Amino acid sequence: MHIKLFSSVVATVLLCVTATAFAVGEAGVPSQIIPPGARANGMGESYVAIADDATAAWWNPGGLAFLRGRNLALMHSQLVPDLASDVYYEFLGFTNEISGVGTLSIAVIYLTYGTSVATNTQGEKKGEFKSWEASGVVSFAIPLSDNIGLGLSGKFIHADLAPANLTLEQLDGTGSSVAVDAGMLWKIPQHKLSFGAALTNLGPDISFIDQEQSDPLPFTLRLGVGYRPIQDDVNSFLMTFDFEQSLVWLIDSATKTRRSEIYHMGVEYRYINLLAGRLGYVYDEDGDFKDFTYGLGFIYKGRVALDYANVPQAQTLDRVHRWSVSVSF
Repeated sequence: MHIKLFSSVVATVLLCVTATAFAVGEAGVPSQIIPPGARANGMGESYVAIADDATAAWWNPGGLAFLRGRNLALMHSQLVPDLASDVYYEFLGFTNEISGVGTLSIAVIYLTYGTSVATNTQGEKKGEFKSWEASGVVSFAIPLSDNIGLGLSGKFIHADLAPANLTLEQLDGTGSSVAVDAGMLWKIPQHKLSFGAALTNLGPDISFIDQEQSDPLPFTLRLGVGYRPIQDDVNSFLMTFDFEQSLVWLIDSATKTRRSEIYHMGVEYRYINLLAGRLGYVYDEDGDFKDFTYGLGFIYKGRVALDYANVPQAQTLDRVHRWSVSVSF
């Protein structure tokens, strides 16, 4: 981040970005990088062509068009449990079908960097402070037909990194921005296929303290395909694949480039819609990240799901546990 804060908060922010090294690391707001939903995380973060729960607004707003009734999803994850217990991420999403019109979704994301210590240039302690990010998202999706859904999201993002009395410039280390997401989901039941596409975080840069120095939002394109070769009353098998491309230009001297694409793939097996096992893989060349994800799920009466995922991070950090609950009613 191009902000002049004390080294303690900068180190904490960079640590959190490193914890999501296989995502779009150049983003100014890491809270928009971390994917919600333990089910999706267990399948290698490959979910654009699925997006069938209350996390859909994050993955692909078009998927909301197929959600019926009301749906609720929550996820909690400590980001660097081996280094700090107070650095964690929370997601809360709610959807409501409006009969004959479409589906409305509201989501809240909160990321805390925990408590940091501010020091002056001589290394003397000046005080402690807490840093955090939060965003609110409102989405709406409509079905163009029985098989095609389109969705649009608007979001407000705010980050509070340090109070004015602890920054070198004596200005609040805060920043805000707005963004929009758009997505489409196309289902082809006769071929057991689904296709998804989503553009996320299109909006102005976010700046902290110095308006002339700003950081881009993680403007990203995702394309995905899902295939269900087996689906009956006893067994269900799902295969997914996502292609992710950052649309943020990286400028280094006279060179203008983008980071390379990231590939996500995953599988899920369900038994009598009660137990689920998941395995995934993420391939990120620029992030030097190539590793497996895995997860488990327990579904009660087809309406309540408790999901767990174990996902890797940077090579120097422990793997992360992610837990989520989703309810349909």
